[in-house]
Amino acid sequence: MRKLQFLLLGLIAIVLVSCKDTSGKYIARQLTYTQMENAFNDCLELATELAVECLCPVDELDYILGYGYYDYEDQLYRITMPTSAHAIVDSLNAHGQGALIDTMVLHINRAAEASGSAIGSACSSARSNLTYTNHQGLASTSNTSALTEYFKTQCSSQIHQSLMTPVRMKLTEKGVPEEWDNILSVYYTYNPQPVSIDIYSYIVDKMMEGVFAEMGEAEALIRTDPTMHITESMEIVFGN
Repeated sequence: MRKLQFLLLGLIAIVLVSCKDTSGKYIARQLTYTQMENAFNDCLELATELAVECLCPVDELDYILGYGYYDYEDQLYRITMPTSAHAIVDSLNAHGQGALIDTMVLHINRAAEASGSAIGSACSSARSNLTYTNHQGLASTSNTSALTEYFKTQCSSQIHQSLMTPVRMKLTEKGVPEEWDNILSVYYTYNPQPVSIDIYSYIVDKMMEGVFAEMGEAEALIRTDPTMHITESMEIVFGN
């Protein structure tokens, strides 16, 4: 962001010197871009914070109120086993071993819920490298989750990579790797055909899916509710 501001200031100086403009329209235009970018970043930062608060509870009351990946209303964000593991799930259920799956699913979600700090850091790092195009379109669109969708398109790969190590650490703390190995061991007693599933990448993908969905909801609120315009840039851009 700072590099972009320096670049914009440099462009303003070049235009002023080369064109000898006295109208101020170039400066006004560049300042408008800067204000929009500040508002976009502020919006994405607040949306991320709200999403993390919703999906990564910090106390028992949050769980009681139905926050978190596992307990969210209608299991909307619960991370279950991947479609590619349905044969494993069906086999274990058929042999009375379904509890192994249920326990692992619970622990996967608890690990995801314990990853709020990692999610926030990954998204913050991604925002610092984000550049915008079509500023006016992003500011005035009727699509209330346009910024989140743009962020997702531009930064998903970076966020995924940033989350892999810390999320795996949380999964290890919850015993998920051992549970997964045990599930595969039991499955192979019934079906010796090897399976290849990157369970950890899948978990991170599902975590991000939930985060982006909640960010989209938060962005819609930020755009439409004046009380959510907590910075000057947000008030200038979204208040109008």
